[in-house]
Amino acid sequence: MNVYARLWPYIKPHRLRFAQASVAMLGVAVFNGGSLYLLKPIVDHVFVSRDFTMLWLVIVGIPVLVGLKTVFSYMQNYLMSWIGQRAIQELREDLFRHLHGLSLDYFAERDSGEILSRVTNDLNTLQSTLNSVPLYLIRDSLTVLILSFVLFWVDWRFTVLALLSLPAIGITLVVLGRKMRQSSLQSQVLMARIYRRFQESLSGMAVIQAYNYEEGAIEKFRDENLLFFNEMMRYLRATALTAPLMELAASLVVALLLYYGATEVIDNHMTPGAFFAFMGSFFAAYAPAKNIARLNSELQRGLASGERIFQLLDEKPRILANPGARPFKSLETEIEFSGVSFQYPGADRPALRNVGLKIRRGERVAVVGPSGAGKSTLVHLLVRLYEPSRGAILYDGLPLPELDARSVRERIALITREPLILNDSVLQNVTMGRTVVTLSQVEEACKAACASEFIAALPQGFLTKLGDRTVRLTRGQRQRLAVARALLKDACLIVLDGAGEPDETAGDETGRALKRAMEGRTVLLLTDRVAAAAEADTIFVLKAGEIVEAGTHPHLLRQGGFYRRLHDLQVGAAGNEEAGVTGS
Repeated sequence: MNVYARLWPYIKPHRLRFAQASVAMLGVAVFNGGSLYLLKPIVDHVFVSRDFTMLWLVIVGIPVLVGLKTVFSYMQNYLMSWIGQRAIQELREDLFRHLHGLSLDYFAERDSGEILSRVTNDLNTLQSTLNSVPLYLIRDSLTVLILSFVLFWVDWRFTVLALLSLPAIGITLVVLGRKMRQSSLQSQVLMARIYRRFQESLSGMAVIQAYNYEEGAIEKFRDENLLFFNEMMRYLRATALTAPLMELAASLVVALLLYYGATEVIDNHMTPGAFFAFMGSFFAAYAPAKNIARLNSELQRGLASGERIFQLLDEKPRILANPGARPFKSLETEIEFSGVSFQYPGADRPALRNVGLKIRRGERVAVVGPSGAGKSTLVHLLVRLYEPSRGAILYDGLPLPELDARSVRERIALITREPLILNDSVLQNVTMGRTVVTLSQVEEACKAACASEFIAALPQGFLTKLGDRTVRLTRGQRQRLAVARALLKDACLIVLDGAGEPDETAGDETGRALKRAMEGRTVLLLTDRVAAAAEADTIFVLKAGEIVEAGTHPHLLRQGGFYRRLHDLQVGAAGNEEAGVTGS
């Protein structure tokens, strides 16, 4: 991957600032080279000829030169930092936008720790590279170039002798650079695994401690941390070799220069000032040349991180919008699943098999099945987060791909057992996805959802920020916010995925809020509790991805099939719990 070409669109809009920074870098390089060229007249006229006029010029000139160099140094540092920060800001926004545009199957196939590693660790590494490498690479390259002119001006023969080591140094840098980039790529992959381990433990600490698995988790982390250490040491070994090899090559050149320079001065073929000016310029050129070699390691890390970031940006959504798709305004007749089968990427068996069901307008339809039966998969297909492997989903007789997916999602409200609460204000959480809405509409929706009272009790009411540990909401309160969100959306279809089960909400405010949300709307209830589905107009029984029974609650009980067995198990379990409570 040509990472340089991929980064250019982020640098291109800031060409003017880059040109200004380059001028400033050229100024720094000129002052570096010019100040060293002054060594010759200083030594020859001040120390050898004892010229006091030259001495006063030097005394006045040095602060002036340093002051001008300071101004140019500030300009180059500020401008290059600005460009680096702005480019990464735009790249970070593109990454965030791109992730929201990818199909859900991308996230199902990949570990979230791997994605987080790319958008945090890799992006930080690339930012560090953009902030420093162009600045020092351009400035130091210009400094070396100008000092090379100074060297040629003083004595071209010595300059040719000094350049003899360049081919060997160049080959060494190329070979070590390849090793550093390979090791850096591998270390970033291993860092993603470390992110995943941290994420697993932080999100599942209660389970880990409850099962006394702390040492097992620590051992797994230790193994992957050791792999990362070993890979980083390969990278650092290559980095550590760069400076010593350059110093070895430079020492051989210095020995030759000292020998030939001393011979030339003794034979009066060169003045002491010229010799010191040459040696000063050589050593001054060596420092930025060494910096350039050192930057090679940071550059390779940045390129490796850039490659991983642009690989993520190159991912394409598998579910694409149809250019001729129609907007979906409202449900007129029914939604039909016609012979729908679906298998998640990488799964060894289908999640749904030949599912056929209808959700008629104004009906309350329930899909009942144990955990893992495929209930949530139905929702994913219903709003076109996935495409069916076989079969079709029809809205008023039209296949779902012929409808605009965004307009379909605007007309469907999803309320889950654990609703998503953003790290934002109550107002932003309720108005999620709504661009034009009034405060009175929000207040009315929250009142209907029985949420007004607890919102008013929050420190800043609707402006209270949720998601922080300082503000904790109960599950019922979170569900009531989700109900308010659905009411504000004015959806034609309400999907309850595990929300509002009777043992938690019967007779309480959350239960009343859910009933209000369902009034006058088509409802799809997904649950593993038979009691929650009892009042549905039609019940579909889902087992291992297949519809095995369908009918009303009394009909299914009389049928004596899988639904009846679920009912008896749950009623028996509830009876046992009640008897246990009574007996205690």
